[in-house]
Order: sequence, then structure tokens, then C-alpha cells
Amino acid sequence: MGTKSFWPKLLTVFRLVVPWLAVGCVILALLPRAGDLRQCVQRLGCASLAPAFCLCLGYWFFNAGVWSWILESLGYPIEYLTSVRVFLTSESMRWLPGGVWKFASRVVAAQNLGIPIAIASLSLPVELATVVVSWMVVALAGTICSGLAGRFVAAYSKWFLPAAGAALVSLLLFGLVWPMLSRQPWIRAKLGQLGEMLKLKPNLRALIRAELMYILLNVFHGVGLWLMLAGMGYQLTVSPAAAIGANAVGWLVGFFAMAIPGGMGVRETATAFLLSPVMPWQEAALAAVLWRALQIAAELISLTPWLFIRGRPVVQPVSIQPGNQTALEQETLL
Repeated sequence: MGTKSFWPKLLTVFRLVVPWLAVGCVILALLPRAGDLRQCVQRLGCASLAPAFCLCLGYWFFNAGVWSWILESLGYPIEYLTSVRVFLTSESMRWLPGGVWKFASRVVAAQNLGIPIAIASLSLPVELATVVVSWMVVALAGTICSGLAGRFVAAYSKWFLPAAGAALVSLLLFGLVWPMLSRQPWIRAKLGQLGEMLKLKPNLRALIRAELMYILLNVFHGVGLWLMLAGMGYQLTVSPAAAIGANAVGWLVGFFAMAIPGGMGVRETATAFLLSPVMPWQEAALAAVLWRALQIAAELISLTPWLFIRGRPVVQPVSIQPGNQTALEQETLL
């Protein structure tokens, strides 16, 4: 009994400590060039920060609305602005201290809109899979079209064999700990969601629309990073395509570092490492850190209007054709 309660506590402590360790390592790596980095920050002005911040706000608004198309693909469409309100008021609260935001999750909010809990729960992994694919497309297109992938391979080719060895060892270690991890309730729940998701027959038109929108949003997200780099004086050294590709790779690396909430520190380090063949990696890391801070600020600010615009959901019955598994109810916002 004691062993069963020990592992969840250990995982909780690990998830709390690791993000701070990652951020601390990034800060320690930047300290030797503190003087140069200070000059980079001083070069950043409103001409770079203002449009980057506007991109952040626009990104969060349109990104939040795409969830309505994900729900539409599952047979439960909701209003676009309703999706924006629910997404922002639930996701933005994760940055607030404590665990209050968990009680305002999208699954709970979707239930309040009349969406069954099974559909609300499945919409999140479907959305996540769509987002990951979109970032992969942008990462490949950006790094290949800009030539950044070729320069990175040429600069670090001698490290590929050790990296492959480390990846193999990591895979073996993962295989050893998997029996223990697979017994964890949260992993079993995720595997169950994956099984249910694979059985789905979604509305492909709505899903493709969401995929294309995510790709477009990810491109603009990378442009925001390029504006930060341009403000530091690297607008000629780093092309927009290179910044877009590196930003996408950083997002993916941070996402797959699942032990670290939000990929804090990991995402910025990966972005800087990929840009290191074309600029000093410390300054690239600084730009990525500032870009992340700007994103968090924009996300929290985007929450503000919806604290005053709540709306009242009205559930209306929808006729069901025989054999058609569509929504029983449709939510509209008054």
C-alpha cells in the first residue's frame, strides 16, 4: 500500500522540481554572456515588441476558436465566440498559482454547454493530435526551405552517432520502466482516450479546416520569434523561414518533454540550439525566453474580456435521423 502511494507522490514532486531545474540551467548557461545579452535587450524596442505582442494576442484568439471546429468534427458544433471564451477562460488559468484552474477545465465548461462528457473528453486528444501534426508540417517546411536543416546537420554531424546511442539507451530505459508507468491511472486514462480516438469517424471537412488553420497560426507564431530576433539585430542573419522552423521544432521538443509542464526551458533551449549555426545560441535562447514571456503575458491579457462577457448557454434539442450519431443538443450564446 505504501509503495502504491509513493510513486504518485514522487511523480508529483518530480513534475514540480524539473521545470525550475530546466529554467535554472538556461539561466546559468546565459550568465557568461550577460553583458552582450543586456545590449540585445536594450536594442529591443517598441518597433519589435508591439507587433510581436499583437501577433500573440491574435494567435490566442484564433487558436481558441479552432476548438469549435474540432467539436464540429465530432458532431457537436458550438459558436466560434463561445469556443474562444471557454478555451481562454480555462487554458489561461493554468498560469495562476494553485490548482484552481483544474476546476475550470474545458471538459467541465463543455459539459455546462450541454456537450456529453465523452465527446468533451475526446475533443482534447483529437485537438492535440491535430496541433502536433500542424507543428510537424511547419517544422519540416521551415527548416528545409530556409536551409537551416542542412546547416544544422553540417555543424553537428559528429554528434549524430553519440546522439543515436543516447536515444537507444533512453528507449531501453523507457522499456524497463514502462510496466510501472502503464499502471499509473493517468497513463491508463490517456491510453483509453487514444483507443477511443482511433475508433472515431470524424467529419473530415471540419478536421481539415482546423488543421489548415493551425498551420497558418503556427507560421504567424514563428514570425513573432523572428520579430524578436530582428529587434536584436539579426534580421539579415536569420530568415523568417528559419525562425518559423526553429520555433516549430522547439514547440515539438517541449511538447514531447512530457515530464516538464509546458516544456518550460526545454522549448527555448531547443529553439536556440537549432539556430546556433546562424547566430550565437545564447542570444537565440534569450530571444526565445523573451518570446515565451510575451506569449504568457498575451495569454493572460486575452483572458480579461471574458471575465466580463460570460454569456448564458441555452440548450436546444436537435432532431436525430435514424442511425445518425449527431448532437442531442446544440448550444447558442445569448
